[in-house]
Amino acid sequence: MAIKSFGVTVKINTILIGGLMEVTPGGRDVNFIDTTSHDSAGGNREFIGGLTDNGTLELGGNFVLADVGQVELREEQGEIAAIIVTFSDLSTSTFSAVVGAFNIGNPLDDKVDFSISLKVTGAIVIAAAP
Repeated sequence: MAIKSFGVTVKINTILIGGLMEVTPGGRDVNFIDTTSHDSAGGNREFIGGLTDNGTLELGGNFVLADVGQVELREEQGEIAAIIVTFSDLSTSTFSAVVGAFNIGNPLDDKVDFSISLKVTGAIVIAAAP
């Protein structure tokens, strides 16, 4: 059964990040290691799976200077932080990530917003709702 996207929350080091409008995990990839040799059957390439890169978590939303979660994002730039994404059905995705730069956007005749990219390091643990 599908779940709705509205209501997702993200915590950094147990602190809830406010003002979120976009929560986009992505960029997962597995390295393919070429093991082809001159005696590979039929002249076909052969591969084995290598290391998994668990990608990034892209966040964006309304900039709120005093929001404690946004303050934590700014203060943790370049550091590894504990991240918990909780979906609307209360399932979770938990991992560590290197916190990227906190960027503030100031478009003409619009609200001030922020964006940030967090690079996943290590494994991602996905758990069903309790």
